[in-house]
Amino acid sequence: MLSAPYLNIKHLRSTGKGSAAFSLLRSTPPLTDEDAFEAAVCLFVCGDIDSALHVCQSHAWQALWARDITQALTIFLRDGDPVQALPLARRAVSGSGHDGQAIFLMLLQANSLIEEADAYIQRHLPEPPLGESLLLTIMAEIAAAVADWRQAYRLACAVVAADPDDFRALLTLSIVNYETGNTHESLGNALRASLINPQSQQAILRIMRCQNSLGDYYATVAAFDRLSGTVPAAPDLHVELGIAYAGLECKTSAVAALRTAIAGGTPPLAALRALMKIHAGANETVEVQALTAQYPDEINNDMECLLALGLAHLQHGDVDRAQQVFDASFALAREQNLAADLLPWPVPEPRVRHDYEQLELLARRGRLDAAGRSALNTLKRYGGEPGDVQQSFAPSGGEADLLQRALTAVHYVPDTPFTGSALGDNDYRGIEDRYFASRPSMVVIDNFLSPDALAALRRYSEEATVWKMNNNRGYVGALIAQGFSPRVLLAIAHELKQALPHVIGEHALAQAWGFKYDQRMQGINMHADFAKINVNFWITPDQACQDNTTGGMVIYDVPAPPSWTFADYNTNQSKMMAYLKVHNAQSLRVPYRENRCVLFDSSLIHITDELHFRPGYENRRVNVTLLYGRARSQG
Repeated sequence: MLSAPYLNIKHLRSTGKGSAAFSLLRSTPPLTDEDAFEAAVCLFVCGDIDSALHVCQSHAWQALWARDITQALTIFLRDGDPVQALPLARRAVSGSGHDGQAIFLMLLQANSLIEEADAYIQRHLPEPPLGESLLLTIMAEIAAAVADWRQAYRLACAVVAADPDDFRALLTLSIVNYETGNTHESLGNALRASLINPQSQQAILRIMRCQNSLGDYYATVAAFDRLSGTVPAAPDLHVELGIAYAGLECKTSAVAALRTAIAGGTPPLAALRALMKIHAGANETVEVQALTAQYPDEINNDMECLLALGLAHLQHGDVDRAQQVFDASFALAREQNLAADLLPWPVPEPRVRHDYEQLELLARRGRLDAAGRSALNTLKRYGGEPGDVQQSFAPSGGEADLLQRALTAVHYVPDTPFTGSALGDNDYRGIEDRYFASRPSMVVIDNFLSPDALAALRRYSEEATVWKMNNNRGYVGALIAQGFSPRVLLAIAHELKQALPHVIGEHALAQAWGFKYDQRMQGINMHADFAKINVNFWITPDQACQDNTTGGMVIYDVPAPPSWTFADYNTNQSKMMAYLKVHNAQSLRVPYRENRCVLFDSSLIHITDELHFRPGYENRRVNVTLLYGRARSQG
């Protein structure tokens, strides 16, 4: 048990009063193991590593737990060897109190044994002990490492409440707020941490990452320039610098920064992704091929890199190679079971209903194998009858496994080869003239696809069980790199660039997806997109739409400001509505028509119109989106 002076020392160092704790330590030498251990921990926490080691090595330890835990701390601090230190801490942890638990968890962290650390916390520390700042800090870091954002936030806030200058807790808060979409608060945490330790690369990295997400690329460059240069900048810092320069359209500087990031050792995946996007977007085939040859394992095992590679082939006009790459990306998504990561739990009723209806259609068409028929039987127990769209399902045990497998497996993908013309017979020169003459920049194209292309794309959309993205407004989606890449879609994207050289021109395809809607709900909320040109077209038959004055989309005649973040222009409904109100924005309604395309400036705020579609799977509204070029931050 700590003596009264050392209880005070512990309180002082736990509340950020390191100088007062040092002063009391100098005037009150430790007599017991407990007091000496507190002295070592206090010195370690306050950054005086040499003095902490001196206490560990000079005190005459009596208790076995004290010898073991201080020897573990010594090996870790003096030799930097967490592997040798961990067995000692493991042996001592049961008798060394909360600070001993903190050191044990810290060593589990250092050995990358995060799951074991989390399991220990769940078993031995279900209720975080108040006032134990070191333990709470490390528990917060472990919670963040396992993506338990709520618990990490709670623990780190408890530390900061006691000591507003706790550097590690501020960094954890910055991470948690960033990962949960609160970028501004994350930036504030990182800035506070940087005030405490101005040359901390961890704090500067958090600042740069936040500023890039907010689209403030000059601030990112400025944060990097604050580094003294006495210690080489970590690769991740160069990655963020490269992303900032790319955002400023300083391509040479961006490539140089990203090349620096990958120069030594294992290249950061984020750097390879950014380089692939830059070179693919600029149609630099030689550079893309060189990167792929130099880092084949990294690129061929990452869906974002494969997306960039597939888009690069498409930009170069090589539809065959693009198809091969997107097929490989889809195979990788299945191998990594991406659908399980995308599946919300509990599962919303509209998602179950969609998958049930799709498998039922496939069964009627004779497309399901035994596994598919078994999945259909599972889904029938939940979605056999239209239910409450607010309902959700979360069975347990074996039934949970059955439901998850039924929803995440790819049960069928039709073979839909496509040759011939993908686009309908239209005056594309006149379409370009109308686009440039319109204010805002928008044009409606009817009979957008050729009959064969429309039929092929509709069949793929109906039958391919690739719809694994779920939205809480009831619609499901699929991205081009995750299975929504039939040959006909690639042909459409390629031919459209050729047909509209002045509108799309050299803008590369940046992303493509399909969305399918539940008739009982409404569609996508108000938003803008990150691209320059948005190509949005509909493929469900006209007879499915019960009100031919609605069912399409509404586009407003003002663009989202370039300074807005992705969260601002994609999810912040109240901010967009206020912006439209202040600018007296006018809405342009484009009613639903089968095979109608709306081509418009992607920065224009838009929303799905009211949906009044007949019941039945084949009557679900399906829209396909092609985005060309990049115009704003996606952070």
